Amino acid sequence: MTFAWWHLLVALIPMLPVFWSIRHIWDHEFADPLQRALWLVCAVFLPVIGGILYIFIGRQKALKRFNVKRGLL
Repeated sequence: MTFAWWHLLVALIPMLPVFWSIRHIWDHEFADPLQRALWLVCAVFLPVIGGILYIFIGRQKALKRFNVKRGLL
């Protein structure tokens, strides 16, 4: 069996919600720090399902974005 470019695409598309949710959780504050940690654990250890659950349920619980400038050291 040979490797084709679409194999990578098929593997990465389900992971896009996970990457987005981890970035969103990391950049936003939550009322309870434990809630933030639980969402991160859910997104990492339940990859596709955790990311989708966060998008539909957890995103509304995020309060505000951290005011941090992104840049290189």
